[in-house]
Amino acid sequence: MLRRWQTTSYQQGWRFRADWFLPEVRTVVTSFASRSTVPAPTARSLGAARARNGVSISETMTDFRSLFMAAEQSLDIDALQSLAEGWAEVAETAPPISCTDVYTGLATKAHFVRRIHELSAAGPEGSRPHALAVITLPESLESRRHGWTLLARLGETVQCQLSGTGSIAMYRSSAVHVLFPLSESNLERLMKCRTAVETVGEGVLRPSRMMFYPLSSVPSEMMPPSPFPEPL
Repeated sequence: MLRRWQTTSYQQGWRFRADWFLPEVRTVVTSFASRSTVPAPTARSLGAARARNGVSISETMTDFRSLFMAAEQSLDIDALQSLAEGWAEVAETAPPISCTDVYTGLATKAHFVRRIHELSAAGPEGSRPHALAVITLPESLESRRHGWTLLARLGETVQCQLSGTGSIAMYRSSAVHVLFPLSESNLERLMKCRTAVETVGEGVLRPSRMMFYPLSSVPSEMMPPSPFPEPL
């Protein structure tokens, strides 16, 4: 069961294979094998462990779904809820240990800015021309920020839409920032990404606004005119 779960999780998009196995994983498998269910405390412990290891909520939930897919059983919604609760309890206080934001699965601000600095240092001859796109979203009406379940779905959508483009994306201040290699096909993918983002959460992220900004190495004629973005 452990091997089938691991293989299915990899197939569903688990990022770093060396980080998958934890002691809590074996506990989950033992409970599942003996009773075909995952008790709430066990699921909660796995969620907490994933958060401590810097795994996003989206990747954590996808991995847990993979367990039931591997066993060819229907997903236990109550266990999934317990997993998410365990993750959320730790995520607010756990120190960041990776370049991935635990809420969205996208890049952290530090990693995103470092990538911009790397491209700037390389100069115009060191890499393909890159540009920055900012998809500004409506702010949450209920609180100062969007809920983590919505952010998880947002991150999943952005990653899916931009897969294979060579882009790196970050969520910050109700906006998705995308650093991408400049090409006609990538611009088309970004347009589709914006459309997909607006469908997340039954339209609560609609309407959005997308602006493009060239990096210093990009000739201005290659980019549509846009005002300069606010500092990250």
